[in-house]
Amino acid sequence: MEESNEEPGFTESNPQSPNCPPSADVRFRFGSRTIKATGSISDYFHPHVLRLKIHRTPLQRVIQSLFSIVSRAGGVWLQKRFPEWFLPERIEDDFDQEVAAYNKLHRLQGTTIPRLHGVVDYNHTRALILSDVGGFSLATPRAAVLDKQDLEPLLYGALKSLAELGVCHDDTKLDNFLLVTDEGKDKIMVVDLESADFELSEDDLAWATQTKTNWLMRQYQNHLECMEYDGVLLPPKRPLRK
Repeated sequence: MEESNEEPGFTESNPQSPNCPPSADVRFRFGSRTIKATGSISDYFHPHVLRLKIHRTPLQRVIQSLFSIVSRAGGVWLQKRFPEWFLPERIEDDFDQEVAAYNKLHRLQGTTIPRLHGVVDYNHTRALILSDVGGFSLATPRAAVLDKQDLEPLLYGALKSLAELGVCHDDTKLDNFLLVTDEGKDKIMVVDLESADFELSEDDLAWATQTKTNWLMRQYQNHLECMEYDGVLLPPKRPLRK
């Protein structure tokens, strides 16, 4: 089972809400399968997001292997028909109504936003099954590794990708943008799409993309200054991985 790249004891990068247990057993029905997992709160900024580690029985592993073999031979139609048997071992369970945004941004799933695997009913609440994108929120010390001139084009590129599909992220705060290293390259992944705006014109989207990038960069600079003032030990700066 894939292990997290975060150290559980490092509170600044893996903060937990004091009113929520660090982990709990989770069980819900998804299609033809009952999912059992251990869920832990993703971070203090997203208490409604559970990071899950799925528990598979030997029989489920055999079934999933068979689905994988048949899918490779027959194409992706099987994955679309039975998505519950193609889940990674680590997923996130998000308690928000973001289906419309994920559908509109389907082309960006897995590259700029998490991949949406499906919708389930968990504890009588609709929940999205999302891929775990890894990385670190820009609101945490562990993401403070890039110079501003390296971070700014990554943020602009992520927001522009959304804008090109007619979507404006309307909750632009640092904790909704994650610095991720994927295949040796740095990029920004965008989360929390429940406030996405689909009604802006092309000109307004272009203006909003630049304005929101500038706003995020001001937040980032203020965040760095606050952490330095508070005596937070920051990781050393490193070159952009590209």
